[in-house]
Amino acid sequence: MPILPPSRFLTLIAALAASLLAACGSDAPPTAAAVSAEALAVAQAAHQQALQKVDEREQGFTAGFELRDDGTAVDTASGLMWMRCAVGQAWHTGVCVGEPKLSSWDQAQKAGEDMVFAGHADWRVPTRDELAGLIYCSSGVRRAPEREGVPGSCEGGYRTPTLLVTVFPNSPAHKFWSATPDERYRFAAWGVSFYNGATGIGPHTDYVNVRLVRGSAAAARN
Repeated sequence: MPILPPSRFLTLIAALAASLLAACGSDAPPTAAAVSAEALAVAQAAHQQALQKVDEREQGFTAGFELRDDGTAVDTASGLMWMRCAVGQAWHTGVCVGEPKLSSWDQAQKAGEDMVFAGHADWRVPTRDELAGLIYCSSGVRRAPEREGVPGSCEGGYRTPTLLVTVFPNSPAHKFWSATPDERYRFAAWGVSFYNGATGIGPHTDYVNVRLVRGSAAAARN
């Protein structure tokens, strides 16, 4: 189910209740398969093609990140350290390889538990505002913020995914969970679609992507 603005969410409560019941017995999608030489070559080719579309404006925004060879990127403004790959993808020679692991919201909140990556074990799901801060509209045009104060989606001839492709190579152009629950509906939470840059809510039973973050300004630079 796509992300919906809260103002439209109310009309779908009945339908969502039915989908919640139907999803109770469903199994989680499988994790990404092991990386092969062929998959790596495909990922590298796709990333090189994406880099050809990066212009001077995007390069300027990319300069706000410290890109590390261990598969992490530090936002120098916020100090947050991000995994450059979605959960389920593998970091290989500067690109993300494989298919992301899709998770329900409850599963997403546990994704960082017992995970050690790039020498750190305190990974977590980002808040709504942290995740929405990654949105990049290549067109330079966005809708006005929603009445709830969340950013509007991209407009014009923007490229997908709507984030910095140099920082987050081979990222899926789909919805990612945040750690922020919806304040009105206990079965819903906030997410961000990197297909169009929209921020909205969806039921916990949606299986979508996850990207992890860690630290504060002090911790992220350790």
